[in-house]
Amino acid sequence: MQISWLQTFVAVAQDLHFGRAARRLHLAQPAVSQQIQSLEKAVGTKLFNRDRRSVRLTDAGAAFLGPCREVLAGLGTAVQKARNAGTGEFGHLRVGYNAGFAPDALVDLIRLVSQEHPHLELEVDESRTNAEILRLLEDGELDFGLLGGPVTGKGLAWHTLSTVHLGVLLPRDHPLADGPGVSMGQLREESFILLRPAPGRTLRRLVEEECERAGYQPRGVVEVRDGLSVLPLVASGIGIGFGVNSALTTVPGHLRLLPITDSAPTEISIVWRAEDVTPALSNVLELARRVLPPRP
Repeated sequence: MQISWLQTFVAVAQDLHFGRAARRLHLAQPAVSQQIQSLEKAVGTKLFNRDRRSVRLTDAGAAFLGPCREVLAGLGTAVQKARNAGTGEFGHLRVGYNAGFAPDALVDLIRLVSQEHPHLELEVDESRTNAEILRLLEDGELDFGLLGGPVTGKGLAWHTLSTVHLGVLLPRDHPLADGPGVSMGQLREESFILLRPAPGRTLRRLVEEECERAGYQPRGVVEVRDGLSVLPLVASGIGIGFGVNSALTTVPGHLRLLPITDSAPTEISIVWRAEDVTPALSNVLELARRVLPPRP
């Protein structure tokens, strides 16, 4: 059964006239008649009663008309989706991110994609370390990632979105919480709440490097398993936490995130497999390069 037969059947059923249907389809009338005969043979029953004066749908033809229109409409939708997928308007992308470095970059990118390409679906993976994100990218389990610090990995490409600085997370009643920022030296007597050590570039490693630059080791360290565990411990006064200075979307109102004024910058990058750029991913990368605002 050919699609052209179904299109011809619908045209004849709408006009109930072979000649007018032939003109609308830009076919010769005998060709229309031949296609209807072929369709009736394939279906196994007559679809039209016709004589010299009129053309009428049979009961079988009337029953066939609705589903036939649905098939053609579904085919049109499928063709359009395929064309749109070819331009990157439809698609499914898996994104990994490091919540310690790139929470605001993730929020900005999701907002932009939903505005510019509403039919693109982003599947956001759980927060992972840089090393985990790079491994998942190399293994093809992620389409792109957002992370902080240097990028290394076979076959990977990246684009720097912005640079961020280390920030300190304080309770609002902390003596340093009212200022515009603090230096690393002002934190010398504080206890630090840090995630457990992990491979690769991590927020903890960033804190340790800034302590070394300031010439001291932390007075005391409380280790936690995940970033959410830091917040109640800081709020209770057990110690201070750390984050990048742009991560304001993740800071609750009873805490303050202040920039550490003498900290070194860290690059925030979008990373992907260089030889595996689909049209959908290309659209996301173009948005990231063109629209995401640089952060101080």
